[in-house]
Amino acid sequence: MQALKPALPVILAAIVMALVVVFDVPTSFGAHPWWSTKSVLIGAPIGIVIAVLATRLTISAMVRRITFAVAVVAAFGVAKYGGEQFAASYAEDAFAGKLWFFGWIATSAAVAAWLVTLFQTMLDKSPVKSD
Repeated sequence: MQALKPALPVILAAIVMALVVVFDVPTSFGAHPWWSTKSVLIGAPIGIVIAVLATRLTISAMVRRITFAVAVVAAFGVAKYGGEQFAASYAEDAFAGKLWFFGWIATSAAVAAWLVTLFQTMLDKSPVKSD
């Protein structure tokens, strides 16, 4: 179990993000149904890599969790703003459409990074010890 412990947060976050794709969660929050799963499939691996790289930094897990949580909120705000502006322009505003699409990719990346950091913290605080 000790050999698997470093990879477990990544595996758990990947499972959660796979469930997000299966149940098409982004569409429920305002992503376009045509590309909602694509945004998760692009963003989740990016977020997992960012989270793994962030563990190599000398900042605390709490700072990483807060940073990724703020990134989730900011990226979702950009995606929501882009979607509203794109709809208000009757699909004429290409920049708003890009904000909408790339905002959802960034949201997926930030959620995946936050999940890795959260699971990592939960495992670090786990009382289970193995020899």
